[in-house]
Amino acid sequence: MPSYFFHTRDGENLEFDEEGTDLPDDQSARNAAKELLAAMNREKLPNGDHMSLSVTVQNAEGREIYMANLRLDGLPPSKPAGKG
Repeated sequence: MPSYFFHTRDGENLEFDEEGTDLPDDQSARNAAKELLAAMNREKLPNGDHMSLSVTVQNAEGREIYMANLRLDGLPPSKPAGKG
C-alpha cells in the first residue's frame, strides 16, 4: 500500500509529516487531506478575523499530489454610499 505524507500549515506554523500514512490510492489521500483540513478548522478558532490553513500531500516519491487550503477573512458589512 502506498505511503502519503500530510504537511500542514497553520498561519506561519509549518509541520512536516515524517511518518506518513499508508492509503490505497491518490484519491484516498485527497479525501484524507480534506478530512484533516476540516479537523484543523474545528480545533483552531480564529484569533481575530483572519485565518489560513493548508494541507499538502506528498507521495512516497516526494511528489506533491494535492493541496487543500482554507482561508477566513472576516470583514464588517459595507455601508451604502452616503450613509454613516
